[in-house]
Amino acid sequence: MKVRTDILRLAKELHTWVGITAGILLFICFFAGGLSMFQHDLSKWATPPQQSLSAIQSNQYNALVAQVQQQYPEAHKSFRINLNSKEFHYAPMQWKAADEHRQDDHDFDTNQNTMLATIKSNGKLHVEQENLSKLGWLIEQLHESAGIPGTIGHHTIGVYVMGVVSVLYFLALMTGLIVLLPTLVKDYFAIRKGKNKKRFWLDAHNVVGITSLPFHILISVTVIIFAFHDLFYDAIGQLVSKGKPMFERPPAVRVADPAPELDVEKILARIQQQAQGYEVASISFNNLDQPAKASARASLYSPDQMLRGDHFDVMSFNPYQDQPYSTNNLNTHSSAMDKVIKSMFSLHFGNYGGDITRWLYVVLGIGGAFLFYSGNILWIESRIKRQKNPNLPAPQQRKDVRLIANLTVGTCLGCVLAIFSSMFIGRWAYVFYPELLSINALFMYSYYIIFLLCIVYVFIVGAAKALPKILLIIAIVLFLLPITSIFALCIPNIGLWASSGSLWWIDIFAIIFALAFLRFFQQAQMRMRHAEAGSIWSDRQV
Repeated sequence: MKVRTDILRLAKELHTWVGITAGILLFICFFAGGLSMFQHDLSKWATPPQQSLSAIQSNQYNALVAQVQQQYPEAHKSFRINLNSKEFHYAPMQWKAADEHRQDDHDFDTNQNTMLATIKSNGKLHVEQENLSKLGWLIEQLHESAGIPGTIGHHTIGVYVMGVVSVLYFLALMTGLIVLLPTLVKDYFAIRKGKNKKRFWLDAHNVVGITSLPFHILISVTVIIFAFHDLFYDAIGQLVSKGKPMFERPPAVRVADPAPELDVEKILARIQQQAQGYEVASISFNNLDQPAKASARASLYSPDQMLRGDHFDVMSFNPYQDQPYSTNNLNTHSSAMDKVIKSMFSLHFGNYGGDITRWLYVVLGIGGAFLFYSGNILWIESRIKRQKNPNLPAPQQRKDVRLIANLTVGTCLGCVLAIFSSMFIGRWAYVFYPELLSINALFMYSYYIIFLLCIVYVFIVGAAKALPKILLIIAIVLFLLPITSIFALCIPNIGLWASSGSLWWIDIFAIIFALAFLRFFQQAQMRMRHAEAGSIWSDRQV
């Protein structure tokens, strides 16, 4: 296909500069996003044994609630029961401690003290107060905000930044497609190795970009909507409803006076009857001390449905009502327009189709991270001054090229190392500090400290020397994760814990990733030694 030269030149310039501007933040979001497909499994993997209480039978929930409310008055107002929830896997029942302020379910609270309860095999109540380990939420926050701290309203600043970045991201996708159109058929799937490293990076960049283009378009558009949906709703409200609220609260349901006793098992049976095909993961109860204002939020999962939430569809109702519960939020009862909206959420989160879809999104997420990393490498390779005549002095590289090289290596690999190091540090924390109060704070501080140290280190020694060293450290940390589990099996009394039977795959994939990064280290080491003097990738600088 032919494209006018002036259009091609403009598209190439836009693609280059937009890609460089947004690439590093997008790398962090995509790498963390790939891992976040199994965020709850990662949280469970990082959860100390004392934070996981035994499950109970479905006919024991009323007895559990009654015993808890008898001993803990704060549970009369709100609590959550967990049935088969990956997100709230810690105990059959949990609630906020009496001295804790209530937060949104999705807040990453480093100082959260949660009460956990179960019924032992002897019928006695077992209660623990824990600061729950939520490694998966650290990774999810990186995915949403690229790790940019601070909040505006009910969103982090990073969410709005990534909304702006996604506009640039969409522009980069479209201009990249225009640039590739003239040679698409000839160059697609053509990865040419050899001395010309730029050619290799360009071919790999094009293959990954074109193959996953529909996925990237979907992600960029949905992120823009997620970041600025309040502005969109306000604008539509001004145009359509003349400033009146577009979404009004449903009318209050009738509740018997006096309100009947809360029957959790009956509520569960009613949900299962009305939401057939869904699995009840958890139910959150709030304002139980005010029956007319009481609410319950049931999280439901089905691999066969497009889900509105990141992992669940939701039923909301008053737990004291006699009327049938509303099923309007469920995909099985949605209108055609609602199904379109749900599909946008579901396609972004990858919450349909079970584990097959999740693994596909892991591949696409890591592939996207490679796309942005390779785009920066291409920019660097295109601007490196080569030593064409060995008799002349080695060329002096431009400062902007050195800056982008250092930023790319420091931030991208720093993010990878910081995530895996936080996983490793969290497993050993209770060995060296059994009285640790907040493992979540440890996760967050270890991530940011390691991330920033990597950036500083790269700027001190240069990208050429730092690249192989950081790759080697990443490989070592990944190898140490399964070694830690083996250590825990051999010496179980020192505070370590081994991965449970359903989570051994995390240790296995840590080994696979470690071998990959070990290979990357060998390639980076070889390139550093053989690069011509003065090159960005040579340790023989002028």
